[in-house]
Amino acid sequence: LSARRHSSADGNTPISSDGSLYFVKGMPESILGECNTHTAADGSAVPLTERGRASALAQSRRMAACGLRVLAMAYGPSLETLTFAGIIGLEDPPREGVVESVTHLEKGGIKVIMVTGDSKETALAIARRCGIIHGGAPKEVSIGESNLAKIPTPATIARTTSEESSGDEYLDLDAMSVASSVDDIEYGQHALSGSQLDAIGQHNLADSIVGVKVFYRVAPRHKLALVRALQKRGEVVAMTGDGVNDATALKAADIGIAMGKGGTDVAKEAADVVLADDDFTTITHAVAEGKGIFFNIRNFLSFQLSTSFAALAMESVATAFSLPSPLNAMQILWINIIMDGPPAQSLGVEPVDERILRARPRKVTDPIVTRALLTRAVSSAALIMFLTLMVFDHELDDGHVTRRDTTMTFMTFVNCDLFNAYACRSADKCFYEISPFSNTSFLWAMAFSVAGQFAVIYLPLLQSVFQTEALSIGDLLLIVCLSSTVLLLDTIRKKFLRQYCSDNSKRRPLFRRKLKKKKNKVGGAK
Repeated sequence: LSARRHSSADGNTPISSDGSLYFVKGMPESILGECNTHTAADGSAVPLTERGRASALAQSRRMAACGLRVLAMAYGPSLETLTFAGIIGLEDPPREGVVESVTHLEKGGIKVIMVTGDSKETALAIARRCGIIHGGAPKEVSIGESNLAKIPTPATIARTTSEESSGDEYLDLDAMSVASSVDDIEYGQHALSGSQLDAIGQHNLADSIVGVKVFYRVAPRHKLALVRALQKRGEVVAMTGDGVNDATALKAADIGIAMGKGGTDVAKEAADVVLADDDFTTITHAVAEGKGIFFNIRNFLSFQLSTSFAALAMESVATAFSLPSPLNAMQILWINIIMDGPPAQSLGVEPVDERILRARPRKVTDPIVTRALLTRAVSSAALIMFLTLMVFDHELDDGHVTRRDTTMTFMTFVNCDLFNAYACRSADKCFYEISPFSNTSFLWAMAFSVAGQFAVIYLPLLQSVFQTEALSIGDLLLIVCLSSTVLLLDTIRKKFLRQYCSDNSKRRPLFRRKLKKKKNKVGGAK
């Protein structure tokens, strides 16, 4: 027995000389191997034959194939003289939403692997029911009187193993053998046992578990070996566990996930994440939230970098060509603190598109600031700088900087900034494909920025502080028309230059396909 649990009790059954009576439960294979007798119909202990063992094991496999967790029971005055008492099946169905969660994770490129101490039949049945392995209708089972009548009792074993019995009235052993063979052929490549893992060398384990989705009859040491083998293949491993023995695997995994309700304190201390509700669907929500946060950070950086690059380049170009500064210090401070603040922060809570949630997980080595992100930021900054300097040069007709000159320049830069913020809400969708009302925080941020900008332009008190003056409706319409070209640039990038400006597109070498074709031709000539 892998683990022996015993307790003493008083009863009518035979007890040892010191008054101890042992009760043992465990895997049917192990318990039956330790027993020499079984309880008959009258409660007496009779010899347990090989046919009786085969009958009990066949019934346990039949129950396990229905998704039941099967335990064998035995008792005796010592651990060397045990009497088989029977087997029980425990129904532990998957929780609501597990099947949908596994489906969503697999669509998102995350592989779900089952590691359990249950038998092969139970593990495969639960894996089919949860959608971890596919094919065949999952077998549902309900524990009712009709099913309870089929569970072999010691009296049943006594009848089936007696010499007068002509056959097994409860089991069709041939049918069970055929069903087991079919499962082995259909799902054998998807399952490995703990003993099979022990037979595989540590150096070959990473290659041997490719495609395996179910590991059964495993010990805690096997979980640690599996974590290290998957990491050796370059996988990012998240391991769930709740027991003390799971602590080493939780610590070694890239993301250790412990159960908050049923987990031990040792497992919680070793884990990186604790599920407060012990619900597997929470992991799916966490993965979606993590993907959303990561992509929103990229959109935030794209907006912030383009604004900073535009302001810095505008001042640098003006200085290089001996032009007066297009913006004064207070206007630049207003842009950095007020205008960039609320819109940029609202980009962090942008609802994530379903395509992003279905995207494959990124590699650990993938940078946040990519070449595509810099391309978007630099191109937007170049257009904003060009429009702002064009307006400034047009207004600077007499060579002297007036309040109108700086106000027109200031208003143009801010409007370009706001249009750029709207374009940065998505790295793949064009502005007309994004719902204006999907992010209420962004709407409030834009409304606050626009109201603040009009206050700076039209309130006399703020006009004296920011050196601005009121603009006409014609000036505002001209500025809006010019600054809206930022949306046109963004549409061109996303429609025609996606391979250079999208983080989800991969650039392929131009000569890879031609080179392969050439090699194939040479090989055929030989």
